[in-house]
Amino acid sequence: MTRLVFSPHYTVDLGGHVFPTEKFQLAARLLAPVCRITAPREPAREDMLLAHDPDWVDKAISGRMSLADETLMELPFTPRVARAHRLQAAGTILACRHALKRGAGLHAGGGSHHAFRGHGEGFCVINDIAIGILKMRAEGRIRRAAVIDLDVHQGNGTAAIFADDPDTFTFSMHQKDLYPEIKERSSLDVELRAGMGDRAYLDRLRESLPAVFEHKPELVIYQAGVDGWERDLLGGLKLSAAGLRARDELVRKGCQSHGVAVAVTLGGGYARDVMETARLHAQTLLVFAGRSEEIS
Repeated sequence: MTRLVFSPHYTVDLGGHVFPTEKFQLAARLLAPVCRITAPREPAREDMLLAHDPDWVDKAISGRMSLADETLMELPFTPRVARAHRLQAAGTILACRHALKRGAGLHAGGGSHHAFRGHGEGFCVINDIAIGILKMRAEGRIRRAAVIDLDVHQGNGTAAIFADDPDTFTFSMHQKDLYPEIKERSSLDVELRAGMGDRAYLDRLRESLPAVFEHKPELVIYQAGVDGWERDLLGGLKLSAAGLRARDELVRKGCQSHGVAVAVTLGGGYARDVMETARLHAQTLLVFAGRSEEIS
């Protein structure tokens, strides 16, 4: 049975915040009949230090932030929020290990691509994507890696962390006129107009993916945000559910055809009905589990 990384501690009451943490649990429940759920343990401080400055790691461990920190993260920060983000970093490490053993690793969480070395931004505290790659490298499992970030927002924190790392290729395809206002420079950025829809989106993705595999990564982390969906509250690309599934299939087939392991993280998704977001996330994970059925 396919392994799915998830912890119930990912769900935290944020008091009506636009980021619905319960979506991860709902997605995991939808997949429970076909997946075996594995919960991550707390990461070591040394693991977080692979991608973050010591002062920031200490804040994430203590669960205490300044008002300025919270304002930049746009999150109310509590010990439970701190634990949720630390565990998701450990979850992505675990998904990377699964990927390198089995070809694909599934994480019902993660994707905190706005977290920088020394601060958090945009609902992101700990950059689990960067930690996953750097941990696999530290363990001697890989040298070259790539990030495929198809969240509707640019993966600015990930781009900044790997800016001087020639062995990590960062690819972000995102809506141009959205957060963050100031973009970082990825290895490849593809900026999209609002309302472009499925056909134009998928054409741009097909054109762009070969550059990722020319880098010859041994591991891809796929940030599979579903906030490009047509009824998402924060994104405006107007992709259908079928378009998102076609997007996921392009990434899966690209990794498979090049013999590259892929770990999937979920990232953004902000539908008015959280169950709609959960279904889209679950469908993405199901694609990478190699299953053809649709989530209803």
